[in-house]
Amino acid sequence: MKLHKIVYPALFAFALISLTCVTPQRANVDHLFYLGLLSESNEEKIEYFENALFSDNEFIRRAASDQLAMMMAGDVELSDKTIERMKREAYGWWASALNITSREHALSFFLSIESNSDSFNMARRYALRECERKGIEFTPGEIAAIEAHHAVYQTRYADALAAFRGFQTNDTWPAQMPQVFLEYPNLINDLGRTLLFAPANREGHTLLTRWEATLSRQEDDLRFRIIFYAARNARRASLNTQAITLFERALALAPDYEQQDACIWYILDAVMTGSSSDFIERLRRYVPSWHNGNSYYALMERFLVKLVTAGEWRNVINTFDVLKDSNSSSRGGFAWLIARFIEERMLNAEDRRLAARAIGAETATAQAFYQIAYNAGENLLMPSLYYRMKSGVALGLPLLILPEDETVPDTESAPSNALAFLLGFFENNAASFATPFIRAMERSLSSDELRAVSQALSNAEIHPLSMRLISLYVYREGFVKERRDLELMYPRPFREIIEGNAERFDITPYLLYGLIRTESAFQTAVISHAGAGGLAQLMPATARAQAIRIRDTGGPNFFGPDDEVDRSDPYTNVYIGSYYLNYQRGSFGDMVLAIMAYNGGHFRVRRWRAASALPIDLLVETVPIYETRDYGRRVPAVGQIYRELYYND
Repeated sequence: MKLHKIVYPALFAFALISLTCVTPQRANVDHLFYLGLLSESNEEKIEYFENALFSDNEFIRRAASDQLAMMMAGDVELSDKTIERMKREAYGWWASALNITSREHALSFFLSIESNSDSFNMARRYALRECERKGIEFTPGEIAAIEAHHAVYQTRYADALAAFRGFQTNDTWPAQMPQVFLEYPNLINDLGRTLLFAPANREGHTLLTRWEATLSRQEDDLRFRIIFYAARNARRASLNTQAITLFERALALAPDYEQQDACIWYILDAVMTGSSSDFIERLRRYVPSWHNGNSYYALMERFLVKLVTAGEWRNVINTFDVLKDSNSSSRGGFAWLIARFIEERMLNAEDRRLAARAIGAETATAQAFYQIAYNAGENLLMPSLYYRMKSGVALGLPLLILPEDETVPDTESAPSNALAFLLGFFENNAASFATPFIRAMERSLSSDELRAVSQALSNAEIHPLSMRLISLYVYREGFVKERRDLELMYPRPFREIIEGNAERFDITPYLLYGLIRTESAFQTAVISHAGAGGLAQLMPATARAQAIRIRDTGGPNFFGPDDEVDRSDPYTNVYIGSYYLNYQRGSFGDMVLAIMAYNGGHFRVRRWRAASALPIDLLVETVPIYETRDYGRRVPAVGQIYRELYYND
């Protein structure tokens, strides 16, 4: 018998007895909220949530109100007294949905909120019913906007486009922007994104540029949105010249640093389709205007691959020269490449002089560029983490530099109400319900609070969210990473299984941890969009083929009574995955190629190797498939973190 089947009824009985002895106002009612989540009886749920409304913790009161509101929206009958109390505690979109009194109020609710959570969808459904009950009516254009806005946030772009076409007359868009767009400018974003998926490539660019011409000079916010999405639609239609011009106009109107970076990103992305020298010149113009240099990671990584694939060593140096003083750790990849070019004697005399001039030295040495790449990766973000690892190996330096004295946790102070609410899920056997509440609050929590919740998640073996919470604060500017933070971000579950199979197949345990963390984030039942499943993400055909090979060579039989391999079983999955990685290593004679073959396929990697004379570490930089290229960097880099955290002895 499962433990929860014994524990939960006992907790319910205790809670009900306690409520008969103490009034809700005086009782410690916080735990009743979690019991309400666990109960399968609507009657019990209502009683628990009603009493949780009397908690001293405002987060519990709000969450109880939210649960009651969702029950009411699902046609569960509540008393008038409960409804009134629930409305007083309602927060966010439920506060709006429960108190719609006018058409204007309703439009603000339907067109301003940007969410696709279950709670919001139920609040929206309830609000629509209330509008009908109260006789609140909307124009056809407003109905089209309401439906389109909702569809966009559910990523149903075909439905959104069909709804937006409600503004057309005889398949023709209005000459001027409809009034509802002027009142709710975020609809421009919705329409602009939706038109990216329209069958006619140029429809979005044509429509938005026409509407922009009708705006008054005072409407800069609207103008920015229209020009920005006109540019994106032009880019989609391969109108690169027009797109660049529009993005440059949008840049001059961008309302904040984030939008400025977005405009620059798209300009550079469009320019990259041309010559490398043109891209570098644009880069030289815009790098001083970057605000978050790390937001250009993917863009600069693609350009790096383009240069190495084309053998443009000098332009690698020229790009580094532009990036060297920026706040982007992308410079680390270019510095590492220059170091390797120097070691492999791939630079001519002029290139070496150019490299030396870029760092203000008389001579360009591999050591100097390795040091730059090493320093650029101190934030431990990919792909600069990989280049820091590779450079550290060359310099004899560790990947991780952690403080000797860690901060002492404050165990005396009572947790904040927010933290107490979230930890309550774990203290009351309700961890499986915690995720949406944590996601809703995560951005407002302090570093210490995020760490505490991450630890609770890790203890409950909910590793993906635990690792995500750590990433929200360890990269904050000025934050000093401690060992306990990295141990939460790089945990060691399934230790006996992973270490046992690493030893069995002569794979270092830290590398196997790097592979499994990268593949599944330690989720045993996860299935990828391609169909790979389990801890080591085995495709059905791969799992079957390797299981046959294992059985036929005297190993365990992993086939069940139904002649299928259970990829969700941790031992089975890790055994077959380790066997397969070892098989690839035996075939290629190199672990880096084996890792890429594990992800990208044996024959594909063999073709890449046969077509290139580059050393294997430089070959990785030319792999045309991003997922495999990233995998070939990420697995060894993450593995090195595991090595330094747990296996250095």
